[in-house]
Amino acid sequence: MRMPSQKSTGTLSAGSVQAKSPQRARGHARVAVLLEAAGCEFAEKGYDGTTMTAIAARAGSSIGSLYQFFPTKEQIAGALLERYVNMLAETFRKLREAAPTLDISVLASRLTRTFLKFRTSHPAFAVLAETYGTALPGTSSIREDLHGGIASVLAAMAPHVAPAEIAVRAAVVQQLMKAAVAIHGDAAIAGRKAAVDELEGLMQHYLRDTISLAG
Repeated sequence: MRMPSQKSTGTLSAGSVQAKSPQRARGHARVAVLLEAAGCEFAEKGYDGTTMTAIAARAGSSIGSLYQFFPTKEQIAGALLERYVNMLAETFRKLREAAPTLDISVLASRLTRTFLKFRTSHPAFAVLAETYGTALPGTSSIREDLHGGIASVLAAMAPHVAPAEIAVRAAVVQQLMKAAVAIHGDAAIAGRKAAVDELEGLMQHYLRDTISLAG
């Protein structure tokens, strides 16, 4: 998966302003703390409501240190998105490798709940990738990257199915995964857990149908 709003070159840039790329362990640790703080701020206040001053304060860092690594809010948001996308890419990589040997029921459960678990653990992801996509150029490609990850899992599960059909099926699976997130977050649904379980059953049926397709 590629970085949606910045290229992964080791130096983030925005216009003529460039950020410092950490060279030592201490610098990498500082960047990790800054990104963690930024994630908390974005999750709580949204992209527009978050300020560089608040991120620095939450990280226990000086504003000068923050600007040294991330001169703009867009850059720290982009770096955070890159971190999230890379984490999801690793999740799909592991699932792709395991897919040929997994029972369909297990694969269906993991796919159904991947987004749900990730968004619960990293609430800033949804804020940055969806709510404020227009403020961060290129974030629409995240959906394409995730679709590609899902397609790779389905292709490993059903290698005899044509790539074009896999692409279509991956789009449906992606929507089922998003539906699990929506159901889990809808307080108006009394039996949310049961509803997600039902969705998992639909996923299992759909995966079995995919495998049964003629090559």
